[in-house]
Amino acid sequence: MKILRSIDTICPFCLTEMPGSLIQKEDRIVLHRDCPEHGVFEKTISHHPESYADLDRFFFKVLKQGETKGEITNYWVMATNKCNTNCSYCSAEMQEPSFARMDKSDFDKIIKENKKIKLTLAGGEPTVHPDMFYFIEEAVKNNCNVQLATNGIKLNNTEFTKKLKSAGLSEIRLSFEMLKEDYPVSPELKRWTRLKLKALENLEKENLPVSLSPTIFKGVNEGLIKETLDYAKDHPFVKEISVNGFSWVGDGTELNKEEMIMPDEMMDVICKAYNVQNRDSVFIMQKAMYTILQLLNIRICLYAQLMIFIRKNGELELFTDYFNMKRMKSGMKFWEKMSTKSYPVQFISFFMVMIYSIKPRMFLLAKDLLKFLINKFSSVNFGSNPEVILPLVLNTNCSTLTLDGELSLQCMSGLLMKKNESPNVISKDASSNVIIENQKKYFKRKSIA
Repeated sequence: MKILRSIDTICPFCLTEMPGSLIQKEDRIVLHRDCPEHGVFEKTISHHPESYADLDRFFFKVLKQGETKGEITNYWVMATNKCNTNCSYCSAEMQEPSFARMDKSDFDKIIKENKKIKLTLAGGEPTVHPDMFYFIEEAVKNNCNVQLATNGIKLNNTEFTKKLKSAGLSEIRLSFEMLKEDYPVSPELKRWTRLKLKALENLEKENLPVSLSPTIFKGVNEGLIKETLDYAKDHPFVKEISVNGFSWVGDGTELNKEEMIMPDEMMDVICKAYNVQNRDSVFIMQKAMYTILQLLNIRICLYAQLMIFIRKNGELELFTDYFNMKRMKSGMKFWEKMSTKSYPVQFISFFMVMIYSIKPRMFLLAKDLLKFLINKFSSVNFGSNPEVILPLVLNTNCSTLTLDGELSLQCMSGLLMKKNESPNVISKDASSNVIIENQKKYFKRKSIA
């Protein structure tokens, strides 16, 4: 057993703040804490102790070097505290929301102050907000990059979907739990499947770019990851996949905490489905992708893992297939030595590593890949991603089960919201901070009740 890092964390059962450790065991990496009242609790982070320990070292010691680096490029606008599904496992705690509904003047202020940041209209369910179309139209009018994060229930209506396109919306993020109605899961997980499948049909007819966002429960529906990829390979209107692990927060704490799946565990599912022989190659690719984002000044969290798939001849190929991974491994060791140099030196040396690592077949992707990178650098708009390139993000919402104080500082998404206690102020904060604070309030309410 080896302690990788000492961390600030919290007991998931009484929310007492305490020191903890990230520990490397023989067969896994765990986040460890020892509460005087509730005893020892450990959350598994990865089943690849050597490779994940090296990735953790690279992330904190080489990339971040004790600092918070990169800009938050996406803020979730919590537009409404109403929802038309109220799922028990929702990380936004819609049973008793801690934020107030926004009005038109709030939207106007947000657009004025955040024109260079991607805004994701969320909630609650943003499609139930009476002024939703006003917000979309104003954002488009002001050349603001806006995305709609929805459960898709109202999008099963053809006319509603057409109206979204007419308003100028160019991105949809659709959350779902099933792509098949006959899956052997609880009724709650599949109760909206038919409507969401209809919503996908409507979105494809209107050619509205979509990011598919499945919610994954460990031991329940991990197969949905591969099913989502299979759907995306045949439907080019799907421009991105952003997988979320079930987050043990709010009323979700009434569910089984063992169902909270970590990104590296989801990557295991993908590697098995695509017969990846060298699991270490995926960790090497994570290092490269984290480095690219930092060089582009885009913040990333270690509780997110990234992969790019290539649509080719009706199949999906992993980006690792386009590189000599042994060369990339030695190249990234070289880049580590350059990581303390000036930005131009870092950039040029990383470019050299990538050139050294690519296989000849990569040149067939050169045009599309360049367009993809320019797009990420300029607007982070997945709507204009080339059809051949399919990015995948695996992440888990923050929870008291996984709280790592050092990692929270690297949170890659933010929230804009009107808090109930200060409804005249638009609060701006990192998502991780808000979720943990909401969890403390939730526990307090439960104890009083």
